[in-house]
Amino acid sequence: MAILEVQHIEKHFGATKVLEDISFSLEKGQALSIIGSSGSGKTTLMKLANGLLKPEEGWIEIDGSRPGLHTKSVVSYLPDQMYFADWMRVSDLLAMFSDFYRDFDRGKAGSMLRALDISEKERMKTLSKGSKEKVQLVLV
Repeated sequence: MAILEVQHIEKHFGATKVLEDISFSLEKGQALSIIGSSGSGKTTLMKLANGLLKPEEGWIEIDGSRPGLHTKSVVSYLPDQMYFADWMRVSDLLAMFSDFYRDFDRGKAGSMLRALDISEKERMKTLSKGSKEKVQLVLV
């Protein structure tokens, strides 16, 4: 069974067609590189796989399921821009991810943060860009 199945995906933003009839299958153990120019739909495809966007046509399955609760335990997504409010504390993010993801291991995340010398009490706005990225990686 494919870990990722994409069949006839189409996505539009207004009159702009971003993805048109995209199909592929990825088996467990295989790697996939998505290469393209800016605006070619790479991020859109990732957001569709995460269930953050819905396609106009076609479907995606991850580990045999459409994007939803189960697939959140299979797929991690790290966007290139921070999407957390800067007033939030690191501990707020840990609590949010604990609520959102059934398999989120708060203890492991705390251990990783300590190893990176990042306090759970820190507000995101006080962290350097690199430390913010480390927090995002820990969450993923």
